Amino acid sequence: MPSTTVAIADLQERIGLSRAEVRLYTSFLGLERVPRVEDMTALEMMLTVGETVLDGVDRTRVRHLVHPHTVLHVAPATHRLMTTLRDKLRLPEASGFELTHQHCTSGLFALRVIEALLRTERPGAQALVLVTDRITTSLVQRLPGTTVFGEAAVAVLAGLDGPGDEVLGQAHRTLGEYHLSLDMPPDVQRRYKLAYMPTMLEVLHEAVADAGLTLDDVDRILPHNVNMHSWVMAAKTLGVPVERFYLENVPKTGHCFCADPFVNLHTARAESAVAPGDVVAMLSAGSSGTFSAVLVRVDDLPGAPDPGGDS
Repeated sequence: MPSTTVAIADLQERIGLSRAEVRLYTSFLGLERVPRVEDMTALEMMLTVGETVLDGVDRTRVRHLVHPHTVLHVAPATHRLMTTLRDKLRLPEASGFELTHQHCTSGLFALRVIEALLRTERPGAQALVLVTDRITTSLVQRLPGTTVFGEAAVAVLAGLDGPGDEVLGQAHRTLGEYHLSLDMPPDVQRRYKLAYMPTMLEVLHEAVADAGLTLDDVDRILPHNVNMHSWVMAAKTLGVPVERFYLENVPKTGHCFCADPFVNLHTARAESAVAPGDVVAMLSAGSSGTFSAVLVRVDDLPGAPDPGGDS
């Protein structure tokens, strides 16, 4: 998480917000600041978190290197991003590929992909997932009337056994009629807004069932940080206290694309908002009609610094 964050009000001119829109994002939607990276490329961000998570790891066991992202292009195609990452991270046995077109569910969806891949590998094989987006165009500075985007990088080292947070169940759904995302005609956009939260909560229930649990077994819900209002309303729909939703990062980070659920798990652990043995539900949705929920049992792992950063 970058140490520098920018107030939404200070982005008004840069991203073309009116004063009324600033009030909407801050007073109604609960957004205050977003992290922005000024001096690092997406490659440098991924190398930083990748080296951290690989410290002390037998890198020959890493068989797959995956880069999920929301923004379709985080680096020019001529940069051979995955080849460069694999070489600089010294992962000689790893295949490397990017995963996108799932929009802001790409990070959670990658967990299903790597599980399938690791089941074809020898015991002890691992995958390194680098979830990173950079804001490379004004088109992805904000989602009008919904959120403002931030920048972050996450590294996840995953395997089928050994210590770590345990994936208990997951569910993913794509509603193809909304594939045009921000280019949807107005009538389709209206239908998407009506379908969005009911579908997200259906997918949550599917993931809970996949884990063989009930919603009462879920200690905390860690959604993406799109805004406060959406999840306050979701809590009312579910009939659960809003305190079961971990929303502390919404005003600090805004919506960091598909990194949000992982950032939330990391900081919730650091703040003792979750404890070893807790079951948490990680949620995310993409503007193209993609929805993901992953249930995880929290292990006793190191915490994280506060993502609030400096102004």
